[in-house]
Amino acid sequence: GYADGYPRHAPTGTPVLVDGIRTRTVGTVSMDMLAVDLMPCPQAGIGTPVELWGKEIKVDDVASASGTLGYELLCAVAPRVPFVTT
Repeated sequence: GYADGYPRHAPTGTPVLVDGIRTRTVGTVSMDMLAVDLMPCPQAGIGTPVELWGKEIKVDDVASASGTLGYELLCAVAPRVPFVTT
């Protein structure tokens, strides 16, 4: 959610990758969570990898959907978020 640096203004439909399958956010981003449409990936469960931005989902695409810049999103990532770089 937005406490971890995900943009609070991200609209429904912002792209997300779940287990390698492109899907979208649904509803309002909350402080500590956000909802994702899992219809395209029924195999998803606890522990399934999710990419909010990275190799497939570009930070600038999420930023554009949210009316901001990718740099601002990267600077807002909270320390408690596992940040994987390759």
